Amino acid sequence: EVTSSEEFIQSPASVTASVRELNTSKDSPEGHITINSHQTERTIWPRFLSRLREAFTLDEESQPEAQEIVAMQARITGPRMLQPWDLRRLQRAIDVFPPRPVADFLLYVCIHRGTDIFFFFDQGQLLSQIDEFYNDTQSPLRTDAGFISLALAAFALGSQFTSLEKPEGSHNRSPSEDGDPCTIFHRQIRTLVPDLIEMPSLYSIQALYLMGVYLMPLSALNSSYVYLGLALRKALEFDLHQCTDDPSLTDRENETRHRTWWSIYALERITAVKLNRPRAIEPSIITVPLPKPCLPIDTEQKFDNLIQQAANARLAMVLDRAIEIGNCTTQRARMTLYNQAEADLKEWKRSLPSHFKVFKVHPKEPSYRGIFHLYLNYYYAWIAMGKSYTVTVVRYYLRTHLGATSNLEMNSDKPDESVYALSSACIRAARKMLHLFESIATTGNMTRFSFTDFQGCSIATIVTILAGILERPSDYEALVGFGLSCLKKMSAGIVTAQIGVRFVEALQKIADEAIAKLYAAGQSPQPPLSVGTPATAADYNRWAQWLFRANHQPRGDSSSPPLRVEVPSMLQPSDSISPYDLDVERTNTWVPAQPTLTESSLTATTSTEFSEAPLLQGFQTGEGLFPVAGFGDEQTFLMELTGMDVLDFSQL
Repeated sequence: EVTSSEEFIQSPASVTASVRELNTSKDSPEGHITINSHQTERTIWPRFLSRLREAFTLDEESQPEAQEIVAMQARITGPRMLQPWDLRRLQRAIDVFPPRPVADFLLYVCIHRGTDIFFFFDQGQLLSQIDEFYNDTQSPLRTDAGFISLALAAFALGSQFTSLEKPEGSHNRSPSEDGDPCTIFHRQIRTLVPDLIEMPSLYSIQALYLMGVYLMPLSALNSSYVYLGLALRKALEFDLHQCTDDPSLTDRENETRHRTWWSIYALERITAVKLNRPRAIEPSIITVPLPKPCLPIDTEQKFDNLIQQAANARLAMVLDRAIEIGNCTTQRARMTLYNQAEADLKEWKRSLPSHFKVFKVHPKEPSYRGIFHLYLNYYYAWIAMGKSYTVTVVRYYLRTHLGATSNLEMNSDKPDESVYALSSACIRAARKMLHLFESIATTGNMTRFSFTDFQGCSIATIVTILAGILERPSDYEALVGFGLSCLKKMSAGIVTAQIGVRFVEALQKIADEAIAKLYAAGQSPQPPLSVGTPATAADYNRWAQWLFRANHQPRGDSSSPPLRVEVPSMLQPSDSISPYDLDVERTNTWVPAQPTLTESSLTATTSTEFSEAPLLQGFQTGEGLFPVAGFGDEQTFLMELTGMDVLDFSQL
């Protein structure tokens, strides 16, 4: 029997319902669960033919030709029955699901710490289905690769932020400080990727997207970028980027589609800019509205970040237009685009609510890091516009002051006004970004598993070092030292990130050498400077104990056990208590106060909650710990990780 087009709904819940009601064979104990064919393929023809009749001024009649096409398409595209080997793969994935209390803890951390400025899934719906999964052993969710993969991805992402839930006063080293703590989830998701690519469900798109987020600090250039690309293309295949007039979709399902699209598009676009990758799609084809309030979703969200989602989507569109400055060949064109981008960015900033300031939000609030990342990406947009022009200005300055070029060449190569304007804006943004990092460094919100944090801090430090060749203000040494100390903390236990820090330190030495040469030539006014419902403690401990057992029990597959690294014990908590922590602990209240960036305060934050681990040997690619070489070249990856690649040093 062919199901009519009106019965198809594109939400995960509806797919599950279809699996339960239509595709379970009573003749088999295994149920022969099947997967529905693509919903849009089965609804577009009746609507298209109806509009075609209207365009030709024909009467609306029954459309047997449309129903015939739908029936033929259904026979071609599916449904597909799961085979025994499919069920075995699904069962192996189910076997790594943690006990219910641990699952609840990881989902809590994922939602409150990992969701940030994105929309990963309908939280109320997923939590309800998690409850069904654990309580009903016959639930069709146990044969739904999309749901299983999304749940495992949420567990994995939550595990990366468990250090932020570490009980106060605990001296034990967190499992998440020895590399990626939950590769057991990632390993099983990889076996289900073929299913996710073929599945016509929203959960399959969200699972691929969440895996891209999870892998970003571990392999931003390789696996993460590929997963984000898969999610984006499946979203395009699902027409998430376009408005739909399908009457069978509820307001909740429509808004879920819109929020999922904008989260995927914004992250993929911003990441592509940071990795110096080309635009994946033209923004002009996007017709869906920005995220907006939806009562059925919002009342069940455990962490409501709707404003952050919309702001991030708008910023991605502004950034997409702003970086077109790099394609300009004349001063007039550059200044025109720069003035427009400047107006767009300032208008975006003014549109934020007045309380969206990192110094006005309690550092323990789930929204804290999200607001921090909005401003970080805002400053990054300024850096992205002027990145290559900063190198141009520095190069011209050195060549002219060290006598490496003739007067004729000096005049012909002299940067124009637009180049200096873009370079100055880039340098100002880099300094502001480093000042912004003090907020997370002093409030205990810094975590290693954040590509956005590491790459942002790295590019800001690099630009500040380059600017130091042109001029070294009194706070230069403290500012660069602070940036390097943050990078070292975020790279602890992650080999490639540690090598990335060495890249930045090498650039610092080159800059110091250039300043020394300028000073020796009498062209520098100063001598060179050297730069030195909150989760409970029981929830956290239960997760740590389960993780230890899970990583040490024998496995039936041939994969190697997760790498364990011996690292120095952490400093005593008293060594890293900030004024924010004292206020929270002693009075249970918090008075916002903008910290002042001083050399003494920077020194105090250099040895807080992350110990610098030794360089690791023999780590396994794909198992976490920043695989140094993968699909791309090792040096290319390191350049893009640190942000050096986007500075266009190729012209030097």
